[in-house]
Amino acid sequence: MHFIDFSIAVRPDLLAGLRSLWSNLAAPGTWWSGAERVAIAEGARGGTTDLIPSAAAGAARTIYDDITATSRVWVEGVLAGGLMMPAFVEVIGVVSRLAAVDEFTRALGRPLEPLPEALPGSPTREGPPSARPGRSWVPMVGGMSITRALSLVPAESEAQEEIHGPLYLSYGQMADQGFERELTRPQMELVAGRVSAINECFY
Repeated sequence: MHFIDFSIAVRPDLLAGLRSLWSNLAAPGTWWSGAERVAIAEGARGGTTDLIPSAAAGAARTIYDDITATSRVWVEGVLAGGLMMPAFVEVIGVVSRLAAVDEFTRALGRPLEPLPEALPGSPTREGPPSARPGRSWVPMVGGMSITRALSLVPAESEAQEEIHGPLYLSYGQMADQGFERELTRPQMELVAGRVSAINECFY
């Protein structure tokens, strides 16, 4: 069982969300197998693996360790290294969720959670939906929005939304300015705004 023995009480929905995320990470995705997705996470944390192309491992490490080093030119370089855009978007999804969980774990003063054992099976290889480029560095389906950032790979977009609620707010709750949990909504946004500024998030 993952995510046990916390030194403080953790909300049941958050604990369930963390465990669900770990199960999702271990399972085959759209473009990567379960073993490859775990290898992407290993690469993001600085480990070495020969299960995935070097372009994927390098991209994972940069996204995890120094997101400010990314740019449109950097993305073009990753794609020139042999990754298709949908496979790259899945890397972004896996690593961004991993980074969120790892930072949460560090904030509690805990060692990083061991990565899960990969589950068998093959990626679905479902063709990407119709998407269009915009100001972002990856194509999106529908309007240009941070909530649509992974929409080129719907399964990744859904997984991101699933953990977004427990760690922050669900997309529906974001519209409720009076929403409160441990913090009031203004307190949440103050923390979120400060973290975004430190991370140079252009959103």
